Amino acid sequence: MYFADIHCHMLYGVDDGARTKEDMIAMFEKSYADNVRTVCVTPHFHPGYFGDNTEKTDKAYAELQAYVAEHHPDVKLFRGNELYFKKGARVWIEDGHCKTLGGTNYVLVDFREGENAENVTDGVYRLLNAGYKPVLAHLERYDIYKRGMSVAASLKMDGVLLQADSGSFLGDFGFWPKRRAKQLLKAGLLDIVSSDAHGVTHRCTNMTETFDLVEKLAGRNVAEDLFANNAKRILGIDLED
Repeated sequence: MYFADIHCHMLYGVDDGARTKEDMIAMFEKSYADNVRTVCVTPHFHPGYFGDNTEKTDKAYAELQAYVAEHHPDVKLFRGNELYFKKGARVWIEDGHCKTLGGTNYVLVDFREGENAENVTDGVYRLLNAGYKPVLAHLERYDIYKRGMSVAASLKMDGVLLQADSGSFLGDFGFWPKRRAKQLLKAGLLDIVSSDAHGVTHRCTNMTETFDLVEKLAGRNVAEDLFANNAKRILGIDLED
């Protein structure tokens, strides 16, 4: 089983992920060994926190493209961003600084973990109303989930895709995100599981281990959709590839 990972921080020197080119290559190789064959790199984007990292991102992505073409031509490589949302963020997408997932109209969007439900809902609706399709990053890690699954169900009903981090299922973020991830899975609310990898030894890719767990909990077909098929659909990849 080969996976599609559309949330990872592999590009070096642009956010809190890979620090050096060597780190980036090591992260990619670890991802490849973990059976990932479709990768969409998604560095954080918010000028207030990381500056305008567009040029650094362009450079790192070009270097990763060259490495993949030479060493692993069987991998499909894409780029996007993880948009840290604030009002007015739509302009960053429209001016091309913040990338959608693989050039589609899907946007990976993130909020601070303590953000209230009203602001999260307002943010994703601003993107929806602008014609984008939000992919809400790691909902299981947000405090709004303490209000129950009604928020998740409402967002999903209105067209928001819900992404969970593979590490949440393994307890990497503590008891509550682990429990919430399994609850979202059981309720059929999740659309995508991605690595959200930031390094080789800490918050690293663990897609195979998590896939095996999800397969036991929800069955093979659900696991294949969450770890590969739905992400491929977003990127416009034929499911037979």
